[in-house]
Amino acid sequence: MIISWDKETNVERGCMPSPKKSEIIKNVLRTLVTISSRKTDLPYTIMTMDDLIRRLETQYRFLKHIQIKDDFYNEESSDMISVLSDINSVPPNELGKALHSIIDSMNRSLGDNAGHFFIKEIRNRLSDEYLTVIRDMGVDLGLMQLESEINRLEREITGRKKQS
Repeated sequence: MIISWDKETNVERGCMPSPKKSEIIKNVLRTLVTISSRKTDLPYTIMTMDDLIRRLETQYRFLKHIQIKDDFYNEESSDMISVLSDINSVPPNELGKALHSIIDSMNRSLGDNAGHFFIKEIRNRLSDEYLTVIRDMGVDLGLMQLESEINRLEREITGRKKQS
């Protein structure tokens, strides 16, 4: 714990160090697996996540530092994801782009109706600190949620026009 002195209140404050990028990525991925596996099933979710990360590796080489274990019989999804500390040296904006792509792709893999609620559930499950850090990386879940809702409404309007 880091101790600092607040000059305004003249009080000593304990500040927890910010979580490492590897810890944040692991927790976001674990959250995605947990939510997605309730909407489909765990083996499909793990295979989808692993396939997605391997495909994105061509664009974001640092994703090679993420390993997804396909131990479907292990209920503890946190053990299925390992993020090597090498990822801590990646610039935050690059991690944010990759994270945005992962969230967006997982969202789309769940079908048309999952979007708004999928992203809302991610927001509800992550701590405020994590939400702030990933927002600083360029991943605004509130904006992603809004975009998802707009896309859903556009599809609905298009469907209605076709019926007319």
